[in-house]
Amino acid sequence: MGRIPDPNRKPELLGRIMEHVATEPLSRMTFRSLASALGVSTYSFVYHFGSRQEMIDAILEEGVRQHGETITGVDVAAFDQEQFAAWYAEAFRHSLRDANRTGLRLQFEAGALEPIDPDIGKRITTSFAEWLDTVDRWLQRHGVDPARSRVLATWLTDTVSGLHFGYLITGDHARTVAAFDVFIDAFVREAFAD
Repeated sequence: MGRIPDPNRKPELLGRIMEHVATEPLSRMTFRSLASALGVSTYSFVYHFGSRQEMIDAILEEGVRQHGETITGVDVAAFDQEQFAAWYAEAFRHSLRDANRTGLRLQFEAGALEPIDPDIGKRITTSFAEWLDTVDRWLQRHGVDPARSRVLATWLTDTVSGLHFGYLITGDHARTVAAFDVFIDAFVREAFAD
């Protein structure tokens, strides 16, 4: 009879891997490099993840989950302008938490690889499209013409991505948050300008 898997072991390993990938690119990550860095046998990684690709899938899935925590189960379309701005500001601040920094870095790395490496999948592209669609639906529900709403939604999601990238480079949390606050006010004003 085989060994009974510990249901807590895989999530615990994934948490340790997420901490480690803050300092190692996905492209260089192997079971052997992880085993060496984390003091775990390669067998443990094979047993819990199956293959390197399945492990990378789990890492990217966790990064997307962290990024999407603030959108899951929220009826954004029902928000008025003030509620939308407040919700997005909270979501943005949540995304800058230290625990999410690795996930942000992974999104940029995987997002850049997705168009050229089919093994990476399309998780980041899909997650980005979900944020874009959420903003687009909110704008349309509040009377913005669909052609204009898509441009505005692109402006918001692209700007937030740029702020995330700048934060990863500078580590300046206060300035990044201040820049977002200036932006979200300008965005709402422009979206509903007569």
